[in-house]
Amino acid sequence: MAVQPTCPACGHNNAQYRADDAAPYFTILAIGHLVIGPILIFPFILTAPIGLVLGTTLPALTAVTLGLLPVIKGAVIGGLWAVRPPVDAAIT
Repeated sequence: MAVQPTCPACGHNNAQYRADDAAPYFTILAIGHLVIGPILIFPFILTAPIGLVLGTTLPALTAVTLGLLPVIKGAVIGGLWAVRPPVDAAIT
C-alpha cells in the first residue's frame, strides 16, 4: 500500500518519510515474537502431521501478516514524523 504524497486534511508532505524496509522488518519481528513463539508452546505442533500443521498455520500467519503490515507501516511513518529527521538524511 502506497503512502499518499500529501495529507488530504492538512497538506503535509508525506513523501519525505521513507519507510522502505522498516515496515516489513518490524512486521516479521512482531509476528515472530507474538505469534510463532507462542504457537511452539502447544504440543499439537510437534505431534500433528506436518500437512495439517502447515495447512492451518500458514493461512493464519499470512492473514495476520498482511493485516499488520499497513498498520506497522503507518506506525513507522508516524514515528518518523514525530522525530522529524532531516530531509537530507532520509535520501542517503
